[in-house]
Amino acid sequence: MSTSLAYHTQGINGFQHHSFQFSDGKVIQRLKRKEFRCPKCSHCSVNTYPCRTRRIQGLPYGRMPVYFEVELHRIYCPVCQNLTMEELPFLSHPKARITKALERTIIELRPEMTIHAISKYFHLDWRVVKACEKRYLKRKFKHVKLKHVKYIGIDEIAIGHTEAGKTAYWTIVRDLDSGSVLHVVPGKDGAALRDFLIRLRNSKAKIEVVAMDMGKAFICWVKENLPSAQIVFDHFHVIKLMNEKVDLVRRRIAAKLDAEERAILKNQRFLLLRNEEDLNSEARVYLSKIKQTFQELADIHMMKEALRSIYAVAQNASQAEDALLRWVKAALQIQSDQLHKMAKTILQHWDGILGFWHFGNLTNAAMEGFNNKVRTMLRQAYGYRDLEYMRLKIFNLPENNIKIII
Repeated sequence: MSTSLAYHTQGINGFQHHSFQFSDGKVIQRLKRKEFRCPKCSHCSVNTYPCRTRRIQGLPYGRMPVYFEVELHRIYCPVCQNLTMEELPFLSHPKARITKALERTIIELRPEMTIHAISKYFHLDWRVVKACEKRYLKRKFKHVKLKHVKYIGIDEIAIGHTEAGKTAYWTIVRDLDSGSVLHVVPGKDGAALRDFLIRLRNSKAKIEVVAMDMGKAFICWVKENLPSAQIVFDHFHVIKLMNEKVDLVRRRIAAKLDAEERAILKNQRFLLLRNEEDLNSEARVYLSKIKQTFQELADIHMMKEALRSIYAVAQNASQAEDALLRWVKAALQIQSDQLHKMAKTILQHWDGILGFWHFGNLTNAAMEGFNNKVRTMLRQAYGYRDLEYMRLKIFNLPENNIKIII
């Protein structure tokens, strides 16, 4: 393997070929530096002292691993009187054991191959491959720009468990225009957004709209720190909350029934929560049986479908406001504590719910889809011990739209 070949295929410059050998299915090439210069002042008349030999892995030839052996020197410069260790320019950092060319190739293959597949192909430890990707992602997402961000979505996602056995939550902030991830941090309250707020203020970004669920912590944070931003509760979270009320009624009714009667409601949660138009004829018949048997379930299911229809039919905020007012009045007239709670929740979050129509059906539903991608990534990886690596992978998810490979 000539010096020219090492330069053109491996990106190794400033070294000349000394010798090579084949050993145990490997190619080992020994290199010598052409000339030594002081790393500080670039003076060429320096004293060198060999200290140790390093072996660096490069790109393979076919299936044969390639290694470069270089004798490292201490360099003393009589001009600036500095004693320094020789650095290898074809490494990404001083302790690297693979060349920049091999590291770039690993990064290029990573979206299409798993860590273990890459490590097997290049005869590397899997930790080396992971470290390459982690360094790359750190550089890539070191400075996430916020200056031109106007619409953001905030949501929390359950990721594993803490050491105490409690559910661990992470907060994710995304740009609703571009879909890029702006902030990922453990926690699910305003404290989790402290660093994000500092970055927002430093970037002088003018946030106009914040889409979120109806959790009190994030609402208080936005009102306190982004007072000019409009809060929007999109239809996904409103309908999700309504579905929770339906299921609470189902469970409460089932708890009071004997075993024979309870069988009617057993495993029927999704029958009650699915959109009625999506049910087949058999499911419709069974749903009708449930509604005939349990009046409160019939009432709350009817109101759930009515609320869904408002989002489907209302073309603007004015139409939505009229329809929602009628819905609230009807809900309060029905004898159902869960319907009354839902009606009061809508009134308490009135402006944010109408914001969905004020801002052209702005939705945070993309955040829920993104959260599903995060969950898929976690399942494929069987979780992450390295939480910083996981955080960086979440940042990179929007750019991996085709498939998720851990």
